[in-house]
Amino acid sequence: MNIFNELGGLAISTRLQQLSDQFRKDGALIYKANNIDFEPKWFPVIYALHAKQALSILELSEEIGYAHPSTITLLKELEKEGLVESFKDGRDERKRMVRLSEKAQILVQKMQPIWEVIRKAAEDITNTANNLLLAMDETEYQLKKEGFFDRYQRLSQEETTSAVNIVDYKREHAKAFYDLNYAWISDAYEVEPEDEKVLEDPEKYYLKDGGAILIALYQGETVGTCALKQGDPGVVEMSKMTVSKEMRGKKIGDLLGNAIIEKARELGAEKVILYSNKKGSAAGINLYKKLGFVEVPLAGHNFKRADIKMELVL
Repeated sequence: MNIFNELGGLAISTRLQQLSDQFRKDGALIYKANNIDFEPKWFPVIYALHAKQALSILELSEEIGYAHPSTITLLKELEKEGLVESFKDGRDERKRMVRLSEKAQILVQKMQPIWEVIRKAAEDITNTANNLLLAMDETEYQLKKEGFFDRYQRLSQEETTSAVNIVDYKREHAKAFYDLNYAWISDAYEVEPEDEKVLEDPEKYYLKDGGAILIALYQGETVGTCALKQGDPGVVEMSKMTVSKEMRGKKIGDLLGNAIIEKARELGAEKVILYSNKKGSAAGINLYKKLGFVEVPLAGHNFKRADIKMELVL
């Protein structure tokens, strides 16, 4: 057992590659032992064209499960070897078809009894309690249901979500509230006097009049903020929504957004408004739309950078 055997699923690609390399290497030895000039990598194309007689390049790609560029590369190599030939489809001259050459057809006849022994040898290797061929069928089915990358994203998001806590602001969060908000404002805009006033004393600006501040904690560390300020009767303004650069893309903003809307309901609000900037906060605006906010005429803001107003009726 080597280090990759001990890693389990983490090394699945490496171990599959090692298996593939071993089968390809021994396959080449089998052809050589039978005085046949044939590369194992050619097998998918040669066998598919033998079985289907003629296919378009797109059809061939789908048949063998290769990307279009990879299929073209193989076809060029086989064409150079004189094993495939292309021709125009009689029903559509724009469509390029490929088929085995006469040389390849003779070669296939010679290889068929060898393929039968190869099949038996491979099944002899894989016919174990944990049958590899059956396991491959099951794995391919699972990948069709949900791809490797998609599963990674889902599981990663589930782990992040379970590790995030949305809590009410406490005085101990003051520095983090300042730092996180100053960072995104200064990165995209000019920090305005109104910003400084809010960041230096969020308790006075938001909490004194019955507003709220929510803090997103990831493994105990402050990674996001969002606040509500009381406005006209039944209306609260949402602002200072941000997530640290390192934690963006993990849907923490979604968690904060949903939590702040629920907080607005708890405060008895009938409407939540916000001001933003279409260019500098495009991702944020997409999130607001996802949360149910709609654009309304711009009015009543205190920031030069604001060029859009949105509201959500609760």
